[in-house]
Amino acid sequence: MKDEAPQVVFLIDGKPVTDQLLSHRLPTGLSSETPEIRYEDYFCALRAALGQGSWEPLRHSLAELIGEWARSGQIRRVSVDSVKHGALYDVAKVTVRGDAGTYALAVNSARDPRRHGDLEREWNTLRSLARTPAAPYLPRGLYRGSGLWRDVRDEERPFRFFLAPWFEGFHEWHMEKGGDGTAQGVRVWDESPSGRVLSDAQACCLLEQAAYVLTLALDREGFRHIYPWHHAAGDFILCLQDQKVAVRLISARNQTVFIAPGPQRHERLSAVTAFFFALTFRLRLDRDQGTGDFVWAPSRWLGAAVKGFLRGWEDGKVSTEPLSTEEILTAFQSFDVADWETVGRLLEEDLVVDAEEGSVVSHRIPEHARDLSQLFARELATLTSRAVPATHDRG
Repeated sequence: MKDEAPQVVFLIDGKPVTDQLLSHRLPTGLSSETPEIRYEDYFCALRAALGQGSWEPLRHSLAELIGEWARSGQIRRVSVDSVKHGALYDVAKVTVRGDAGTYALAVNSARDPRRHGDLEREWNTLRSLARTPAAPYLPRGLYRGSGLWRDVRDEERPFRFFLAPWFEGFHEWHMEKGGDGTAQGVRVWDESPSGRVLSDAQACCLLEQAAYVLTLALDREGFRHIYPWHHAAGDFILCLQDQKVAVRLISARNQTVFIAPGPQRHERLSAVTAFFFALTFRLRLDRDQGTGDFVWAPSRWLGAAVKGFLRGWEDGKVSTEPLSTEEILTAFQSFDVADWETVGRLLEEDLVVDAEEGSVVSHRIPEHARDLSQLFARELATLTSRAVPATHDRG
């Protein structure tokens, strides 16, 4: 007996769509070159792509998640919720209800042909990172496919997409700019009207866990690491439970090496230092509300990022690792401000993810060098104490 076609529901930010909304064009984030599409055509394109082969993309994803038996179950309801549209991808939450239960998936789609290669690289990057200690904190690529969509001129164009698990209960967040360009706080974009502002302790926990995840994802043999990533793009999301903070990295566009580790001990230390400086620098840079002026995390949060790196280095170590955490700390403690600034200037081009960041990156390198030098001079005991491990019991 043939399964009945599932009920398909379309939403925008969790709310039912209206005919008026369907005629609106999707936002394009900071990009003015992304091809324009109406919500109606976006939803139709996703419904057609996900519905291929009796909803095979969804069946395959469920089989990857919970077992092959889920492939044969009937799908009774599919809701497609348009949640985010950026310069690279459109993101929708797809909730599948059927015999196997109810599961939420993320569908990342690239309608701009210039972004098809980006999506392909991200798929391959996520699949490779699934074999690393960082896997619990990253999306898992479940299904990759393609489809067709119609632009505002009714021209048919190809798009590509992939499916991953949806991190339920996690939200985007951004630093908020103070008078001098330094962050005065972090606001979480949850379901409340104005969001929720983190305490200083929670903001520190956020940066510590972000550093921990990125360090766990570091390839300890060749020093490939996740790059680029950006707070302004919403790459890290968080979940608040009482006062606890859980963090996930929802994007891994590619991997690169800043300085390759050579066979000598000092060469490996140089590679570690480059990774560490870039990690802690980038963790401090955001845009106000995600798209506004650049904002810089205060020095009082920096120690948390350093502690996250140290925990990640220790927890992600391999049996052949020649450098101990203590040896790295001793080296970092010996660096003065000029040493750290030399590292920053050597990496300056790599520290710039978006072209508009160039001047702010150049301006902040000396400050970051000074902050690191002062931190290692006065807080070594605090940095070496282990913090609460990053949680991964949700999503």
